[in-house]
Amino acid sequence: MSKINILGIVKNIKSKSNVYSPIVEAVVNSIDAIGNNPNGKIDIIVYRENVLEFDNAKPYIINIEVNDNGVGFTQENTDSFDTYLSEIKLETGGKGFGRFIYLKYFNDVIIKSQYKEGNNYKFRNFRFGKHDEIIVDKEEGNATENYTGTKLILKNIIDKEQLDKGLDVIARKLVEKLLVFFVNTTLNVPQITLRESDKSASIILNDFINDNNSISKVGEKLIFVKSTIDNLEFPFTVKVYKIYFSPLSSKVVLAAHNREVTETTLQTYIPEFQDEFYDITNDVKKNYIIKSYVLGEYLNNNVSLERESFDFAKDVGDRLYPLGLAEIEKEVANVVRSFFEEDVTSRFEKKTEKVKNYVIKQAPWHRIYLNNFDFTNLPTNLSDEKIEMEFQKLKFKKEQETHMEIKEIIANEKDTTDEKFKQIISTVSQNGKNDLAHYVCNRKLIIDTFDELRKRREIDNKAHLESELHNLIFPMGRTTENLDYEDHNLWLLDERLVFSQYVASDKIISKSETIEPDLIVFNEEICIYRHGENITTSPLTIFEFKRPKRTNYPDNENPIMQACRYAEKIRLGMYEMPDGLEPIKVSNETPVFIYVVSDIADKIHEFAKGFSLTISPDGEGYFGFSSGFNAYIEVISYRKLIDDAKMRNKIFFKKLGIE
Repeated sequence: MSKINILGIVKNIKSKSNVYSPIVEAVVNSIDAIGNNPNGKIDIIVYRENVLEFDNAKPYIINIEVNDNGVGFTQENTDSFDTYLSEIKLETGGKGFGRFIYLKYFNDVIIKSQYKEGNNYKFRNFRFGKHDEIIVDKEEGNATENYTGTKLILKNIIDKEQLDKGLDVIARKLVEKLLVFFVNTTLNVPQITLRESDKSASIILNDFINDNNSISKVGEKLIFVKSTIDNLEFPFTVKVYKIYFSPLSSKVVLAAHNREVTETTLQTYIPEFQDEFYDITNDVKKNYIIKSYVLGEYLNNNVSLERESFDFAKDVGDRLYPLGLAEIEKEVANVVRSFFEEDVTSRFEKKTEKVKNYVIKQAPWHRIYLNNFDFTNLPTNLSDEKIEMEFQKLKFKKEQETHMEIKEIIANEKDTTDEKFKQIISTVSQNGKNDLAHYVCNRKLIIDTFDELRKRREIDNKAHLESELHNLIFPMGRTTENLDYEDHNLWLLDERLVFSQYVASDKIISKSETIEPDLIVFNEEICIYRHGENITTSPLTIFEFKRPKRTNYPDNENPIMQACRYAEKIRLGMYEMPDGLEPIKVSNETPVFIYVVSDIADKIHEFAKGFSLTISPDGEGYFGFSSGFNAYIEVISYRKLIDDAKMRNKIFFKKLGIE
């Protein structure tokens, strides 16, 4: 008598099984027991909880019977069943392991079987053991009726919520799992019926195969996949089907001994299979997915014990297993593509067109990369962010290749004037043009956004807050120590501020002061470098923003006076460099520039005249020097700010064709 730790085996099953797996296993065993009997039948009977239906909700299924008219549990079959990892069904793919799947999902499994021995009919009943014996509570003797067959009872489901309630849903899922039997034309598949225990409803699974509204065969093809290890070729049969009722993705299914083993989405190899396909008949649209079954002796010979994987590698083959999983699946994916070439080509063209439109309309600086852009592996549901990411990857790759080639040329002192060198220099120049185009296009976008912020908000017809414009020019609470020059838009105010040495925006840089100017800029003397020292000769620039369309200013809110007082406090040593590194070094000789950005209201006119400033020719601002504060002062309207920025950049916009 066998002794085995059954619950230990069940507990350690790490397969990708689910509650449908034991049902499929039972049906497969019944098909094997029926063999070539043309009158073979299998009944799958579901038993529900004995509770009243509420709101037409069906009770949960708790027990399932699988009945067949096969040969039954003969002595040979019983001895095989009672032997762990029996090899009696090895030729047909039997592993002697599937029985343990039953106990993973059901508390009890009972067998009631009749078989023929010589001219006599006998019965054999038993229960699946859970401890150290595979067969327990065995009963056997002479049968009172002359027939053969087996009733497998799966009792007391462990998690009733895992199994669907609807008979039609269960039927479709079982058909998908058993379809590999139907696609194998060498097998005689018996009639398989799924029904309620009270006979209130029944579904013949075989009918799905003959119903073009459920499953339709597309075609099949014999292929030979060559190993990269030893150039041996292995034959596989690919059978392609349309499945109209499945909500899943199109897949490649590798089968062994008429059982699904692995499945991989077709989009893994050809992204155009990502979305559903559909047929249109009489203006009626029917969605379907594609399932391609792969059969072959290479798969039969190398399937794992649990039939959930193969022994060979996932990618490429080796000396022991010449073919890898991906090598087979890739060839199969190309076969499936040949059956759906028109749809795949159409989807590829749409994807390509979307990328090109993105470049033309939103990112013209990527135009030089289009000829090298790989559209093949891109998903079909492309977002602009995904397209941009792919171009950035390509750009980085090209730049790295160019840098490596330049290093090789520099290392080779024999010849640095050949055509290859000229080509590399041209590439470097083109990359520079590409980056410049990107930068200029971003400027156009910023100017357009700034223009929109000058308008009233649609939601409440009020002007935008000064903080919104402030953040567009320079993020509040940030400094140039944690912000790159390309991440701010100081050029809107003055091109000389792009490479400023230090900028503090609404950031406390004083131990005692808590009221800060909107924007402080410490420039280099040359104004074009960000590196440099904190010295008294470096110009100091202060900006003050006021809310667009504001007209009411009390005398104590004079923005020109506020900015001048900030300058005085800095001169008095009340501010430090970031993190208190050292005091800001200023003197009476330090050049100070003050800019006030606001709409020119009557009160602004009054404040400007109080500082003896001169009105600009266009009437949109004031300028002048205050000897009292030793500072150059300029008042700029939002209109003048944006108009001047447009004028400075107009030639670049025109050259790029975005103006």
